[in-house]
Amino acid sequence: MEQSVVDLISSSLDSGNYKEAINFSIDEKYVNDLSNNCWDLITAIIGKIQDETLIVKPSLYGACETLLDNIVKQCSPEEALFEFIEQIQVAKNDAQFAIVLEPVQQLLLKLITKRFRSLEFTLDSISSYLMSIPVPEHQLEGKERLLIDSDTNTRRIVKIYSLLYRFYNPLVKHVTNSTTNVNVTITTTEVLGAFLISLLGQPLIYIDLDPMNNTHNEARISGSFIIEDLCTLVKNVNKFLEYVELHHKKSLKTKSKNVLTDNEEKLSAYDHIEKINLTTLSGLFYGIYSGHFEVPNFAVPSVYSIEYVVHTILLCVLHLLSFTEYGPLAKGISLCSKILERYTTNTSHTMLTNSIHYNLCQNLVNISIYSNYETIRKEAVKLISIHINKFEYKGRCMLIKYVLNNANHSGMIGYAISLYKNSIEEAFRESMLPDCFTGHQLMNMIKKMCHLPHGAESDLVELADQIITTLNFLRYLALKDNLNKTGIKEYFTMIEDDYLEKLRTGLNMSKAHYEVKLMDIENSKTEEQSNISINIGGNVLDKIPTENKKQIIHSALNAFHLIEGLVARLSECININKTYN
Repeated sequence: MEQSVVDLISSSLDSGNYKEAINFSIDEKYVNDLSNNCWDLITAIIGKIQDETLIVKPSLYGACETLLDNIVKQCSPEEALFEFIEQIQVAKNDAQFAIVLEPVQQLLLKLITKRFRSLEFTLDSISSYLMSIPVPEHQLEGKERLLIDSDTNTRRIVKIYSLLYRFYNPLVKHVTNSTTNVNVTITTTEVLGAFLISLLGQPLIYIDLDPMNNTHNEARISGSFIIEDLCTLVKNVNKFLEYVELHHKKSLKTKSKNVLTDNEEKLSAYDHIEKINLTTLSGLFYGIYSGHFEVPNFAVPSVYSIEYVVHTILLCVLHLLSFTEYGPLAKGISLCSKILERYTTNTSHTMLTNSIHYNLCQNLVNISIYSNYETIRKEAVKLISIHINKFEYKGRCMLIKYVLNNANHSGMIGYAISLYKNSIEEAFRESMLPDCFTGHQLMNMIKKMCHLPHGAESDLVELADQIITTLNFLRYLALKDNLNKTGIKEYFTMIEDDYLEKLRTGLNMSKAHYEVKLMDIENSKTEEQSNISINIGGNVLDKIPTENKKQIIHSALNAFHLIEGLVARLSECININKTYN
């Protein structure tokens, strides 16, 4: 029995007779056999490709490319395409995935305006393959992040994105230059557009694309190409702002189907949550508004109000800041910084009727305190100040009050108090002091600053930052406001009785407690020292070296002495202020 063309070509490839294999594929004797068995032949050829084939056996790789090209020319486009799609779905390595892209592209260029479903199936398969790549995350910072470039999965992602540009760019050009049926072109444009947006989500969103760190980075170049082609394809990218709102409210109800037959209800490609979701949209608007990429003016028309754009983009910022990985967090920080620049100075407090600003404050506070990355924490702290200071005084006070109520962290509360002090200092230069810094409004703020959760028994070590900043602020106000513009004089008695007196009592108790602990350590035997514990903020520290315990105690005692000095100076300033008429 005569061998099939599949067996002949497969055997020739195995034996290294690559020219013979290619000749079989174009021999008229096997034309019908090749056409009837293209599925099996495609499977057999791609099965020869391993990750290292291009380097170890470049002739084999080249022969397989030629064979696949011949199949594209001779076989039914529909049949060949479906087999290639299946090969993408079952690809065992990136080399098999890569070698399929060019023949698939050629087939799609033949079919793209006739059967857009074929395009949709193909792009879905590519997206699934991308999503299967593990996300790189090594918790590295600064120059150490350069090591990520050698990470296996990072290199895979970057390489595949580089290949994808050569795959989709001709399709984009074909569609944008198409003169066929308008409805078909619109549908195809949406399918391609949704795919390009999805490329800006996982896994690219986990890759550092900041130009300060990666000027000529391949991943940045790939991101630039995606944004450029997307803008060319859809023109106005701001039309996707409404999708951000819809997904944020979870009111967009999409079918959980990747494929719709001709008889099913036709949904826009933008309605498929696998492609268009908060993550992919956040990746998109990071690319458009972060300033990290060049964006053509026509893609961001100025007909949208600044308020609408800022508030909607901030939803993307919140989503990016909800991640714990460096890539999305860094993108969220960059996008937030750039989008806040669009707000004018002294923005009205009426903008705060939108809860997005309070949510942003909360997210930035949490990141400032809990993020694993020091650089991200520092940038988040800066953004808290930038965000708050975008508003006029009343707006600033509203946001600072929110931080004081919700931070639950002495250092962050201290930072919020310093922002309040800076604002009131600025306000004193005005001809009239705003109401938000006077009377009951001032007093309510001071009560929050002076809050000791357990009175004199509060943990003064844990609250040290808040207490020190509060005392400095009150001292500043007592010295500055001789004319009592704020009405602070009416509250001096309350401050002395309800705050300073409790602080003095607490300081005496705390100093005595820590001095006893220090004596216990110094007077006990070495083996007994490990049993002596220190309680700070509800955390019992007993399993630490004795020297570390001593350092903690000395640090606490130094803080108590500093607070004691500030209390004394504040009392003195209050007495001086009282002498003014």
